[in-house]
Amino acid sequence: MIEDPAGSTVRHVYDAVTGQWRTYRHPAAVSPWPANYGYLPGTYNPSDDDALDVIVLSRDPLPTGTRLLVRPVGLLRRADGDDKILAVACDDPAYGAVQRLSDVPVDAIERILQWFTEWETAPDIADEEAAWAAIQAARRS
Repeated sequence: MIEDPAGSTVRHVYDAVTGQWRTYRHPAAVSPWPANYGYLPGTYNPSDDDALDVIVLSRDPLPTGTRLLVRPVGLLRRADGDDKILAVACDDPAYGAVQRLSDVPVDAIERILQWFTEWETAPDIADEEAAWAAIQAARRS
């Protein structure tokens, strides 16, 4: 589920109680999102009491509320434990063929890591196996 399109400078959060999207300024980010940002429904991340976050690479920005099939290719390990899955949009013409972290263009990874360094320490990046392990651990039974 996409919350924030690539290039956005605001944060969108779905409020399940009202069924509406809430929009506010991202509290720490200086630059627009370097890729689409959202969450993986049906998962749980105890570090922020929310679903597991996902950064989705695609050729174009995806609108808030877009549900799509993604392929995990990496894991951004953050110091606070609020790790992010790096994924590609499966049907995307630019990224759909990407199968593993080593297939992701270096400039895309650098853009994402640079975005994080504007307001925190850059996360460590691990491969697709680490991403799948994090997803398995976060799945709700």
